[in-house]
Amino acid sequence: MKKDLTKHIIEIFNSLGKTVPFEVCDCYNDTLPDWTNSIQLTHEFIVFCQDLSLKQRLQVFTGKNIFENGKYLYWFEGDKIFEAECLPNIEFQKLEEEKIQYLKTDTRLPSFIDDFIFNHLKAIYAPDFQRFEYNLDLTGEEIRKYLGTYFPRSYAESFCIFDNIFQNRVYQETITNKKSLSILSVGCGTGGDIIGLITAIEKHFHAISEINIWAIDGNIEALVILEQILDKVKLQSSKKITFKKNESVINSISDFNFENPPNSKFDFILSFKFVCEIIALGKGNLDYSYFDFVIKFLPMLSDNGLCILLDVTTKPKHNTYNPILMNKQANQALKVLNEYKTLLPIPCSVYSDRCVCDCFQQKTFTVTHSKHTNDKSRVTYRIFVPAKLKDQFNFMVNGTKQLINNDKICPFTNNGQLNVDAYLLQSTVE
Repeated sequence: MKKDLTKHIIEIFNSLGKTVPFEVCDCYNDTLPDWTNSIQLTHEFIVFCQDLSLKQRLQVFTGKNIFENGKYLYWFEGDKIFEAECLPNIEFQKLEEEKIQYLKTDTRLPSFIDDFIFNHLKAIYAPDFQRFEYNLDLTGEEIRKYLGTYFPRSYAESFCIFDNIFQNRVYQETITNKKSLSILSVGCGTGGDIIGLITAIEKHFHAISEINIWAIDGNIEALVILEQILDKVKLQSSKKITFKKNESVINSISDFNFENPPNSKFDFILSFKFVCEIIALGKGNLDYSYFDFVIKFLPMLSDNGLCILLDVTTKPKHNTYNPILMNKQANQALKVLNEYKTLLPIPCSVYSDRCVCDCFQQKTFTVTHSKHTNDKSRVTYRIFVPAKLKDQFNFMVNGTKQLINNDKICPFTNNGQLNVDAYLLQSTVE
């Protein structure tokens, strides 16, 4: 874990264009510097460096609280510490604060999929942030590295998000009488998002008998791999699964022409870590691609459909961070398409029509598979629905501090008393 975290911190500084000496310490097992005796240790790892000028940029980029102590900047990573006997110098938060109910964000790749991608398809676990920020040209060993590293992460993100939504009574009632569901994935890659969603449907909706999938990507090898994985899933599934692939290179979302099936709209529209590629490739010419995506694809939703726009939390070289771009452009697009609203995060559902904040939202998901335990990915996402469906949820945020990044609070809810995870859709909405 410490080794992987160190690699991740190197990626952070590389993304900031900095080569900065830093240290990662295991708060349980390492000998900590003397200066840490004066601070509260809250998580299993502490990261520190001596470049104080990076405080604001690190805080925006990581979405974490960055602290100063004399000549050091530091922040925490990993799981929260709960056992007082492990670290006797900790002053623990009040018990009530530790009872915050968070969205479940950890899962395990199903064993039959794990075996298939690593043993049959020869996937390779090898994180490489810079190489995989653009994936259209991946071939051979590169695509196997992408499959082994990023397919499990997308699977976990998708499964955890939909597993939560599908437990909600209001949503369940909207599809009670459905026998089939339709999915569109834009920039699907090898399809971790699709397989995560199918797994959640299998878990929660036994009456659904058919799942129809349309997948768009410009990499034919990725589409072939997705089709092979789906063939394996079909053997395990209780549903009839149909799959139609569309090999299309999307150079510009606004110019892309996709004709959805006649007389058909989609129950789920997915885009996982795709729009960031368009923005990066455009080098300043396609910076409004989140806006373009919402404008183009939301009208393809069914009356009770959900669209999830999910992306990495990194920063294009020529612009600000993806979460900030996504939030601003999604809010602008929803003012044009006023028949659609945000479902999650909850404060965006309530306040997006008046929000002008440079908001950096982030959620960390964890997946375990045969090549890595507790592999983490950090993403930002918005979920959109038709306005009539959103109104059925009747969200109440008064009196709550809405947490948009574990301990970072939506500024519209700073005066609340009860801490609530902004991404958690409760099973029953009062």
